[in-house]
Amino acid sequence: MFSCSEKKQQVQVDENILPSPRSIVVVYENDVHCSMEGYKKFAGLRDAIADTADVLTVSSGDFLQGGAMGSFSRGGYVVSMMNAVGYDVVTLGNHEFDYKIPRLMELSDSLNAAIVCANLVQKETSIPLFKPYVLKQVGSKKIAFVGVLTPQTLVGESYAFTDDSLETLYDIPAEKIFNLVQMAVNDARKAGADYVILLSHLGIFPPVTSIDVVRNTTGVDAVLDGHSHSVVGEEFAVNLNGDSVLVSQTGTKFQNVGILDITHDGKFHSRLIPMDGVVAVNRKVAAVHDSLLALTAADLQKVVSNTKFELTIDGDDGKRLVRKGETNLGDLAADAMRFSVGAQIGMVNGGGVRKTIPSGPVKYQDVLDVMPFANDMCLIRVTGRQIKEALAQGASRLPEESGGFLQVSGLRYTIVVEKMQSDDATRVRVENVQVETGNGFVAIDEDALYIVGLSSYVAYMGREITALRKSEIIADKVMTDSDAMVKFLKSLGDEIPEAYRKPQGRIAVKYDR
Repeated sequence: MFSCSEKKQQVQVDENILPSPRSIVVVYENDVHCSMEGYKKFAGLRDAIADTADVLTVSSGDFLQGGAMGSFSRGGYVVSMMNAVGYDVVTLGNHEFDYKIPRLMELSDSLNAAIVCANLVQKETSIPLFKPYVLKQVGSKKIAFVGVLTPQTLVGESYAFTDDSLETLYDIPAEKIFNLVQMAVNDARKAGADYVILLSHLGIFPPVTSIDVVRNTTGVDAVLDGHSHSVVGEEFAVNLNGDSVLVSQTGTKFQNVGILDITHDGKFHSRLIPMDGVVAVNRKVAAVHDSLLALTAADLQKVVSNTKFELTIDGDDGKRLVRKGETNLGDLAADAMRFSVGAQIGMVNGGGVRKTIPSGPVKYQDVLDVMPFANDMCLIRVTGRQIKEALAQGASRLPEESGGFLQVSGLRYTIVVEKMQSDDATRVRVENVQVETGNGFVAIDEDALYIVGLSSYVAYMGREITALRKSEIIADKVMTDSDAMVKFLKSLGDEIPEAYRKPQGRIAVKYDR
């Protein structure tokens, strides 16, 4: 028999050898954009953490599109990679809609992870298309993940939300976003959630930012953000009750891996791990990646041309320029839109020219990286007045970027950005629009008709440019924009001409202070 002191000592020993509760860690990313190589390290880091903690794996959107492997399979290969990783929960980014909603629904059926999105609803209702939140049991705790999507999707990917008659079927109502998120959070709390994490694809862009959502809601413990490609290790915003809410974002293309720690007493802390420093690799994910590479290598590695110089989306300062000024790749893409379909004028939106092509062999994969959306090409007949209006719409957000900024072929034009004296606002106007003829460039005739080659997105599907929507469609769905680029590159011969080494002076941007 034990004495009282011996019994007390025995109890103390037993308490010491009991395992302490495992901490909870959420491994997260955002805006991967088909960076397939990174998944094996992402999973490898997750596996290493799982040795000492309970781990959940999540994404804040924009995973299906952004590279050749995504566009080649219309997102299918990305889903294969994510299933190999074993994601728990994802929310949707705007680029999940690039292949339209029917394809998104097919892919969502194949994705093993739960998809959450509180503010994508059926038109004129509050009925969500996906679950607003999901509960995950981790040890003794229940963690709710709520998803929220940027209303900008209705502009950039507006074509995805309509049926064949162009009737809009779905909505992302900006004016209801706070209420829809709050309803999801409240429902999650009622369902027993100990913690609520918002998977946000809002970023820092208007009309609604992730900080706006924090300030106008209660009950969210942390926001794992996306969309703006920001690098935010750990910041705090104050919610409607005055409580601090953690906000983090990892950048883009697996620049970093996010680690969210939840302590035993419910404290939240996040940090970013640069992917370059990660050495752990998940062998299963690596094997899936290698098999997909082998499956597509014959097609994606075909050489369609060669270039002695870089074809870039950037300016001389190394910053992205194609959405607010002329670049040599913008010229080349616009020429492809023009000559591949036999048009007088070519146009391409800067948001549709995605990635720089380095000097050397130009492969089919490079073309798909530049134009990953597989937009259909069309020929339209428009007035000079409509063309001028379209150019003005594309330039309207200067000096800020716009995905609708128009790179052109067979045209020259000047944009004047005038700073207003009364405040910090600017006024943008388009001047000196000229069209190319057999005798050089002449002033465009507002009443004359011109034949334009461009993507259906610019012609009638996107919302940045609406000036061309009432134009006559001469031919539609002629080929995809990427196929138009391949056709044009092959027509140039084995090497891209020196004329494309620099921008050709088609767009002048003047800042009037």
